[in-house]
Amino acid sequence: MSGFSDPSRAFGLPEGYFAQAKFIPEELVEEISRVDLEFAKKNSTFESKPFVRTFERVLEKLLATQEGLESSIAQLERSTKTYAEDHRKKMTRLKQTFATVGSSFEKLETQISEVGSNTIRIGEQLDTVAKEKDRAESIRELVGFYADLNEGNASRLDELLDGGSEGMIKVAHTLRRLNTIVADNQYSAPTDANTKRQIEMYSENFEKVMLDSFEAAYRDNDVHNMSVSARTLDSFNGGVSVAKAYINQHPFFLSSMISQSQDSIAEASYQSMEGISDIRHTPPAPDRWLAQLFSDTRAVMLKDWAVISKVFLRPIDLMQQLLKRVFEQTIQSYLETLLNRAERQSKLAFLRVLSSSHMETRKLVEDLQRFDAETVTPAVMVLESARRAGNARQGLLDIPGDTQTSSAQFSRSRYKQKSVRKGKSPDHGAIDDEDEDIDDEAAARDRLGEARSGVSSAVAIAALIGRSEGDNAGVGLLHGFLNRCCDDLFESYIAGGNYMNTEQMHLKDAIRQTLVPFVRARTERQGSGRGNALLGILSSVTGNTGAGVNSSTIISGGSVSQGNGAAGNSGNGTLSVGKSGAVASAPGGKDSSVGRQGEEFEGTLTTGTARMLLQVHAEAIARAVELENESQVAESVSSLTNQLLTSLGEEYVFPALEDMMEGLQDTRQEPDLRTFAVIRTANIVVRLVQTHFQKAIVPFVGTGSYIYRDIVAEKNKLMSRIEISLNLISNKFIGACTQWLASLLSKQRKNDFRPAEDDFAAFEMGTQPCRQSTDFLRRIEQACRQSMGAENQDRILNDVGDVLYRMLMEHLRRYVVSVAGGLVLVKDISKYRETINSFGLPMLNEKFSLLQDISNIFLVQPSALKSLLDEGPLSRLDRATLQGFIQMREDCRSSNLVKQFL
Repeated sequence: MSGFSDPSRAFGLPEGYFAQAKFIPEELVEEISRVDLEFAKKNSTFESKPFVRTFERVLEKLLATQEGLESSIAQLERSTKTYAEDHRKKMTRLKQTFATVGSSFEKLETQISEVGSNTIRIGEQLDTVAKEKDRAESIRELVGFYADLNEGNASRLDELLDGGSEGMIKVAHTLRRLNTIVADNQYSAPTDANTKRQIEMYSENFEKVMLDSFEAAYRDNDVHNMSVSARTLDSFNGGVSVAKAYINQHPFFLSSMISQSQDSIAEASYQSMEGISDIRHTPPAPDRWLAQLFSDTRAVMLKDWAVISKVFLRPIDLMQQLLKRVFEQTIQSYLETLLNRAERQSKLAFLRVLSSSHMETRKLVEDLQRFDAETVTPAVMVLESARRAGNARQGLLDIPGDTQTSSAQFSRSRYKQKSVRKGKSPDHGAIDDEDEDIDDEAAARDRLGEARSGVSSAVAIAALIGRSEGDNAGVGLLHGFLNRCCDDLFESYIAGGNYMNTEQMHLKDAIRQTLVPFVRARTERQGSGRGNALLGILSSVTGNTGAGVNSSTIISGGSVSQGNGAAGNSGNGTLSVGKSGAVASAPGGKDSSVGRQGEEFEGTLTTGTARMLLQVHAEAIARAVELENESQVAESVSSLTNQLLTSLGEEYVFPALEDMMEGLQDTRQEPDLRTFAVIRTANIVVRLVQTHFQKAIVPFVGTGSYIYRDIVAEKNKLMSRIEISLNLISNKFIGACTQWLASLLSKQRKNDFRPAEDDFAAFEMGTQPCRQSTDFLRRIEQACRQSMGAENQDRILNDVGDVLYRMLMEHLRRYVVSVAGGLVLVKDISKYRETINSFGLPMLNEKFSLLQDISNIFLVQPSALKSLLDEGPLSRLDRATLQGFIQMREDCRSSNLVKQFL
């Protein structure tokens, strides 16, 4: 619209009126008729003609404006169409141009590729020609040496030997090839036999001279000459003879047994492990000579690597041979002697020595693996990297360029994996990196010298070969080999279930030995033939077996600490087992006879025995975790735990509870108040088992496996049975108390409540059955509070008090009470009430307060009896009950109380 003026002014409207976003026709009509409206308002008349003329002029202008706008739009459309056609033609020409350029580049690229392929083929052909030429030169030279030796002339070889290390290596290569030729030669001509003898004689003499040179340098600690001889022999026969010479003359194997025999060393060291077969003794430290042997092995390996890495071309292979010799000859021989001696003494001694030796061996292997990962493997990779980079310069490493080793193959695979992770080609990326790192021969020599100087810093070695520090934390070349060495040492003792069978047998014998005092006490108390037979079996078993006491550091003593675990929930009328408040400390100020009620005694449950059983099991678990394969640990722990739970319940807890139940059967004797101590100990045992389960078992079986679910089911089954047994014992105890109180009350004489006027003892002390009953109740309360938790205390004391209340209600309706006897009866009821009030149970207090009011029936005058029965607490009792008490008044008939209340 830039070519047109704003039409708003032509209508007398503000500028930009028609360009506004929101156009309202009513406002336009008001604007163009504003003058006519004002005029009409002034004249107070409405004339339509002025409005008609105004609207006609506006309509004409709008039509004219519309025509001009349509003309402009048509012109712009024509211009736009022209411009679009031009643009389309230009784009078509541009696309054709780009297509032509692309085609030209493709042709050029094809031509370049053809030239490159031709160049590669030419290079390959030239390389093949060069190799054939080198091979022909080598064959020609080898034929010359063969002919010289056939004639008995070895001067050329002698000249090479005088040429230093490079000459000796060349002689070694030549002799190796000549020996291969004569070994494969099928001809039997005399000249060939003569040549073979000459070659063999020269080779034997050459090897002997090199070995003598190596041994002399070894004795003089001359690393340089050792390296020259070792590398020469490596080129001659692969280094087999020089490796044997190095290992056979190693001081470690010559001095490891010192001047004593292995048996005498094992005997002296074994005797130092005090209490190794003692069930109650802490597992001793590992065999001291074995620990010293492992310490010497660590020192030797760390020291020898500095020499081996400088001397031998394949140091990793020699390290394997040296370690194999140490494990198979020195360590295994002494370990077998030590274990055989321990096995002859006891199962426990064997298991403890086996576990401690395995732990020490594992520590040695872990230390060697760490040294391998941080020092040996990085250094070997530096050597292989420098070797590959220096293949074109044979003098750099003084080794043949075509030598291949297992460590080199490992190194290449590691570099390939690393380059693939970085997105590089596995065939060229690592080599390209090495070529960039090694600029010249001097730099390569410097780097190789640092790597071969026994560098122990993984970070420094990583800097040499461009590896990150994180890569050095991986697995070394000797990792799997060392694991196999460790496994081979103990395979015959662990594999095939050998260890687990021994451990289960020991656990069974240890549990029986721990329970010997319990069984002996039961036998002496019961005097049954069955107990004597069982004691005889246990005595025969424990004569040559042992059990452990403390677990290793894996358990952290958790199996013997008191926790807050619970075994089952208690409902109304049942004992709460294993709760944190189940056991209360003994109150102070009690007499000694009561204090002994809470003490443990032989022949029943004791926390010491329970702790011992759990400690034996904890040590067995520690050994299983140490010796068993990781995938079998959970099953082994489950097997040992099931064995513990079965023995703990069937051989200890339930027999003790059954004995206590049988002891409560005899109603002729006072109930044994030590029942509370047994219940208390059973609660402690439950909590100990729960804590032991959480701290010593769950960490090794997890919480999501079927093994965990099975163990939990067995544990809960044991605890549930214990809870049921304790509830039965508590109910049986309450029944026994009821019968004993009944027997005490049955001793009440008919004249106890009809005393003579001068019987002052009866008035002051009450009757004998009352004194005996209240004394028995006080001892029940004290024993209960000493051994039971608050919840169980209330339940038992409430049951006993309620039984006494019902018995007294019946008891008072059996004896005639005189006026003086009413005083004695009130004295008895006051003592009962005082004793029951000490229980601290409001419901019992209320009942015995009512009983106190009932005793007043025998004390008041007949005239006051009616008000006593109608106005006081006795008004809540039914008439029949009250009549039973009134009938026992001595004056019931004489005072017409029978007619009044019956």
